[in-house]
Formats: sequence, structure tokens, C-alpha cells
Amino acid sequence: MELLQLQYFLLLAKQQHVTRTAEILHISQPALSLTIKKLEAELGVPLFVRKGRNIALSPYGEAFKQYVEDAFFSLENGRQKLARMKNTESSTLNLGLLSPYVWNELLMLFDDLHPRIQINRRSIEDHRFWDSILNGDIDFYLGGLNQLDQMDTSRLEYITLYEDNMVLLVHKDHHFARRKTIDLRECRDESFINLASETNLQQFINQMFHRAGFAPKVVMTCDYTLRDQMAADGHGVSITTQLAAQKSDTNGVVHIPISFPSQKRKLGLVWRKNRVFTDPMEKFYDVSLRFYSDASML
Repeated sequence: MELLQLQYFLLLAKQQHVTRTAEILHISQPALSLTIKKLEAELGVPLFVRKGRNIALSPYGEAFKQYVEDAFFSLENGRQKLARMKNTESSTLNLGLLSPYVWNELLMLFDDLHPRIQINRRSIEDHRFWDSILNGDIDFYLGGLNQLDQMDTSRLEYITLYEDNMVLLVHKDHHFARRKTIDLRECRDESFINLASETNLQQFINQMFHRAGFAPKVVMTCDYTLRDQMAADGHGVSITTQLAAQKSDTNGVVHIPISFPSQKRKLGLVWRKNRVFTDPMEKFYDVSLRFYSDASML
């Protein structure tokens, strides 16, 4: 079994298309197919099955993939360890971000403290960060942690940086506008402006609706920025985090703390378990902890 075979296997598993994979590898399609067939012959099982014009992992391939990823993960950890010993560490940090504007202050501080470290930022919603961490596309995921309660986290590590209260966003002339707090059950007749259903925050908000015992009347679905403006224009009410509401520069809206359900939005860092931190990762981890520790003291 050769490393090249395993590299080809992982890329083919990701692309699920022989021609496209061969083009990425700059080899011929027959050469790729022959390499995979040799690997399958050595293992004695088919790793892929045809799915129309594409291919997909067989049950054997699905089981094998995790072990191959773990093997390359261990090799990369070794490379990082040697690089740190030689002090020739990469100056790049790959971040997966949920709601990038929420993290602006942290990222600006990090840029000021470590201007030579380049941050590659990728916007990631819902559970997609999971595969991105495990296959090495990103070093850290910086976003919501509540969904981890329903996931198998045996291959992940994470730390909560802060917890945020949830608020109701309403027009300044709305009949709720002068309230100090609001019970979400009082809002069952309101028209709601939601985020897209696949977004991490909207999934968390949907859990709040479920606990409040009603399905909202949704009049509009839009992105984070437009949502605030639509509430300011009087098209409906919306739910967001207190931090996001405080950072919004949209005029004409007020935010009211939600007393029930009293769920807090947890946000923090996620990385692959047993990952050897690169120097940029170590620095970002330290800056993140200090930043939110200092913020909690204000």
C-alpha cells in the first residue's frame, strides 16, 4: 500500500468524479482508475460504487476513509512538530467562520498583534465545518457550539469563548418596543423575518420556537444584514443575538431580551482532537482566550 494510492483515494472520495479528480492530479483518467483498482485488489474489497455518471464510496470505502484520514493527520502532526522544532513554521492560518462580522474585533486585534500571519477566511454554515476540520481544509472553526450537543465529538475538541443572550428585534414603534423583556410565547401572532433555514443561527432559533410551543409565521427569509433592515422597515420582527443587535448600525429598531426560553448562544473555537497546533494556531488560540477573558471583565 503506497501513500500515493491513499492520496488518490482521498481526493477521489472528496470529488466523487474520476475525470475531475484526474484533472486535479494532472494525470490521465486510466492512470487514476488503475491506481484505485490496485488499492482495491490489495484490500480485497471495492472502495467505490457507480452512481450515475459519478461515483460514491462503498460501505467499505466509508469505513476505510476515516483510517486513511487519521494516517495522514498523524503524518501532518509529525511534520508540524518538526517544523516547530526548526522554527520555520508556516505563517498561514485557515479559519472557518460563522457570521464573520461578529468576530471583526477579535480578527482586527489579531491582525494588529501578528501582522505577518495571513488568515484565510472561509464562511461556513451548519455542520459543514465538521468535514472541513477533519480533512484539514481549516485549522479552526470559529462559530456556534450549541449544535455540538447533538453530534459525535469524539474526534473534535472545542472551547467556549463566550455565551450570548437572545433578543427580539422590532421596529422602534412596535407595541413591544418599550418592553424590558419578552416571553417568546407572547409572539406567536407576530410576523417573523428569518434567516435561511440551513444557517447555524436559524437552526438554534428554531429550537427556541419549538420550546415556546409554536411554529412562527414567516413572512420573509433573508441574510443577516438585510434582516435588520427589513425589521427597521416594519416588515416583521426577528430573533438575533444580543451582540449582533448591539453591533448593528441599522436605525429604527430596538432589541428586547427574551426571558423565555432562556437559551444562551454558545460561541467558540473548534479544532481536530490531538492536533499539533501550528505557531499561528497557538497565537490565535491565546489571543482569542485573552480577548474574551478581558471582555468578560468589562
